[in-house]
Amino acid sequence: MEQNIRSIPCHSAVDSIARRVLRLLRANAKRLVWTTAVVGLGLGTYLYVSSPAKVHVVTVRTVVTEETLGATGKVRGEKSVDLGLDISGVVQRVYVKNGDLVRSGALLLSLDQSDLNAAADAARAAVDAAQADLARVSRPPLASEVSRARAELEQARSVGDARVAAAYARLQDLQNGARSQEIAEAQAELQRQKALLSKAEADLARTERLAKQGAIAQTMVDDARTQVETQRASESAQEQRVSALKSGTRPAQIAEAKASLEESKASRDTSIKAAREALNTILANPRPEEVNAARAKLNQARAELRRALDRRTKTDLRAPFDGIVADLPVEQGQSVSPGQKLAVFQEISRPIVEVETDEGNLKSLRMGQRAIVSSDAYPGQTFEAVLYDLGSQVDADRGTITVKLRPLGRPRWLRPDLTVDVNIITDTRARRIVLPVDTVTRHDGRSVVYVVRDGKAVPVDVTPGAIGAHGIAVKGDLKDGMTVVRNATTVEAGGDVVAVER
Repeated sequence: MEQNIRSIPCHSAVDSIARRVLRLLRANAKRLVWTTAVVGLGLGTYLYVSSPAKVHVVTVRTVVTEETLGATGKVRGEKSVDLGLDISGVVQRVYVKNGDLVRSGALLLSLDQSDLNAAADAARAAVDAAQADLARVSRPPLASEVSRARAELEQARSVGDARVAAAYARLQDLQNGARSQEIAEAQAELQRQKALLSKAEADLARTERLAKQGAIAQTMVDDARTQVETQRASESAQEQRVSALKSGTRPAQIAEAKASLEESKASRDTSIKAAREALNTILANPRPEEVNAARAKLNQARAELRRALDRRTKTDLRAPFDGIVADLPVEQGQSVSPGQKLAVFQEISRPIVEVETDEGNLKSLRMGQRAIVSSDAYPGQTFEAVLYDLGSQVDADRGTITVKLRPLGRPRWLRPDLTVDVNIITDTRARRIVLPVDTVTRHDGRSVVYVVRDGKAVPVDVTPGAIGAHGIAVKGDLKDGMTVVRNATTVEAGGDVVAVER
């Protein structure tokens, strides 16, 4: 009994504690639920974050593939020339525009010909004058010219002789002195000379009228004129003789008469010599030296005319072959100079592709290499081309060189100056590591791939190459059998990963 009695207070204490705990739980039931949820969520998040990331990977394999060199190029004509003219002038008219297809010989532009036409007309007139001069000096003398020259010679001789005779007679009279009978005779002779002069002048007038009517030859007029001159000289000499006889003789007069005689002789000889030379000149025609000089002058005039006409033909700029106007840097009314570039002309019937590439790529380029050419302007359209020109000179300022490729075939969509993408196949059996494009990413400013090592994504530097249908060629510290992470942009360098093959 005592034992049982003592146990009752013990059980009562336990029940009291239990009832208090139940009341506490009922009062804090909602708070307890939230606490449990938060603790569970945190624990789950920790377990998720701290677990390795599952990534798709690819195994590194060295494959045999084509290696290409990519560049941008321009479509050109195989033959491209800068066109200009050899003369200066003003552009009168432009017949084409950039991009026009024209035939060989088609007129592209022309210069104003006004000044050249004037020069050609002047040169043509000079030729006509030189021809007339050559004809003149080449023909033999006319009979009328010979007769006139001989008549002038006879006139010079007779007039000269008359003057000399008169001067000599005067000197004789002065030296002998005058007598009444001599004075009378001299006066009578003077009257006779005057009568003869009057008759000669009348004969000359009648002869000139008949010559004008064509009744007599011109030589008869020349003879009549010579006779008048002779009579005048005789009359003048006789007047001087009469005057001398009347005035008497003085030493000064004798000296003067002697001087006059010598002067008359000299004048006669000079006149006769000049008339004889004139006659000889006429008789010597045609003179070889004059003919040669006239012919040389004509040849020079003709050469100048040819040059003038040639300059006029050089005002037209024409297409040297069938092709396209690639550039036309001039316009109507513009002044141009000899040798200035007026047009760039290309033979587009045989198009080529010009590619400017870094000079360092020359080590990979060879004649005959093939290339695949495409253009953004014509999606899905490609054609093959072959490398035929490695360039002759490096651009020292830019460090580039221009190479040329010839299309295999003639794609219809080629256009001059069209921009194209060119992939030159530099090696058809290159051993390269080719990975999916998404394996390459950037890390710390470098191109890398992530290699899985001991559960870690380790960045390895690579040099990306050409992109092809099977991926991107890379160079770097990679070996066959390594595992590389795909979707590399989602991976953190050095992070834990679990590789999943795909």
